[in-house]
Amino acid sequence: MGQTDLRLKGTPVDTLNADGTWDRLGSIAQLLHQAAAQVWSDADEAAPDSPLHDLGLGVYLAHSQASALLPDDYELPDIDPLPDLEERTPLQLLNEAEELTRPLPLHQADLVHGWQLVLDLCDLIREARGLGY
Repeated sequence: MGQTDLRLKGTPVDTLNADGTWDRLGSIAQLLHQAAAQVWSDADEAAPDSPLHDLGLGVYLAHSQASALLPDDYELPDIDPLPDLEERTPLQLLNEAEELTRPLPLHQADLVHGWQLVLDLCDLIREARGLGY
């Protein structure tokens, strides 16, 4: 009897990157990194029981989710950061990250867990709005 190949049959990395999927995820990770840094900075100035600490942790975890979806050998391209990146609010950065998820092929085996990132981003956007960002 022949052996059954139990390895995950995902889309080749080159195929997904041909449409910019990995670069899009890399951009999402960069936006979330900046948003997390800004929220943590604001949380440091707030009271210890401020809900900003929860928001900062949530954004940081979303950044980790986006990074985990990238292939191990993916390297973020060396690009100059957008000039106004630090001037954008965390809410603007979260909205941009969510918008970048819309064309992602979440039905592909390599991105099957990406739907959780989309849901978490929507929750974080709602939470940030509620905090006045």
